[in-house]
Amino acid sequence: MRKAIVFFALLIQLSNGYAQRFASDNKLKTPLDTLVSQSVTAFMGNTARVGLSIGIIKNGQSYFYNYGSTQINKSLLPTKNTVYELASITKTFSATLLAHAVIDKKVSLNDDIRKHLNDDYPNLVYNGTPITLLNLANLTSALPNWMPDKDIFGKADPDSIPYILDSVHTKYSRQDFYRDLHDVKLQVLPGSVARHCNTAAQLLGYIMERVYQDSFDNLLNKHFSKPLKMRNTHLLKPGKLPAQIAKGYDGKGREMPFIDWQDLQVAASIASSTSDMLKYMAFQLDETNDVVNLSHKTTFGKLEDGAIALNWKVKQASGGKRSISHTGGSLGFSGYMVFYPELNSGVVLLSNQADPSTQNELIALSEKIMNLNTKN
Repeated sequence: MRKAIVFFALLIQLSNGYAQRFASDNKLKTPLDTLVSQSVTAFMGNTARVGLSIGIIKNGQSYFYNYGSTQINKSLLPTKNTVYELASITKTFSATLLAHAVIDKKVSLNDDIRKHLNDDYPNLVYNGTPITLLNLANLTSALPNWMPDKDIFGKADPDSIPYILDSVHTKYSRQDFYRDLHDVKLQVLPGSVARHCNTAAQLLGYIMERVYQDSFDNLLNKHFSKPLKMRNTHLLKPGKLPAQIAKGYDGKGREMPFIDWQDLQVAASIASSTSDMLKYMAFQLDETNDVVNLSHKTTFGKLEDGAIALNWKVKQASGGKRSISHTGGSLGFSGYMVFYPELNSGVVLLSNQADPSTQNELIALSEKIMNLNTKN
């Protein structure tokens, strides 16, 4: 009996030490504080993790929690104003701009994309069916995921792949993109298959620039940063990083390059903080706004499996409610945003570390935190 007592006492000590291995600003005063703390322990307990910032809207109220550090080997606890790469969550901004353009009657979702391109692209059609703006926004364009559409890795060591990507895309211009677009050959009918596609997101961002006769950076400021007072939100550019941006790392703790490449800016280069992303979430929760309402309408797939709206994944949640979400992953950052319009609630999780399991673990973490039966 005495041995059992000693064993359990040691187990409790080890568990407490494990939970306290990482720094946090969680005050542990409310049931929500406790729920977040218990939920985060497994994620941050992975020794590969560096830092994590969480923003929550629950019943219309905002809450923030931060863990770990903005840099490896330094005690720099992130804050709600720490900036992280959003990576593919950037695509939701472009899709919202598309909804703006539709409401403004500048475009139609069914427009052939070639109507909005300078050159002729007879190749961007399959058996007489062209790619539409809607196809660009709901992942059904049939375009290749990356441009240039060729093997740039060869037999490279997997550890070198991030640096190969960086070296290629640092030099790959918008002009190169449009040139190589002439060589694309569609293999399936647009609108028939949904799959992740950076190329489609790039084209959508470029087309929004042309439709509004303005740069993506200016459109970001005009439609989001200024009206929503998102002061920590930036479009990353070479040699111009936000002062409060965290450093990003891979699963081996190597510092990774930022996605500030010219060709992918409109698809993957917005950086922001949890404080700003909750403002963006509050905007997206208001479906009385025609732009928001349009961007959330499902256009492909079934709700029970996870349908696609304008770059948002929409799924039937418990009690007939909807969850609307998007993931983001760059070379050194991972993020996840999910919200429930009928409940006026949601969570955004931003991490300055990326490996094959990080995004899935953030999704699992969000599900634990958004325990819809939990009171604050």
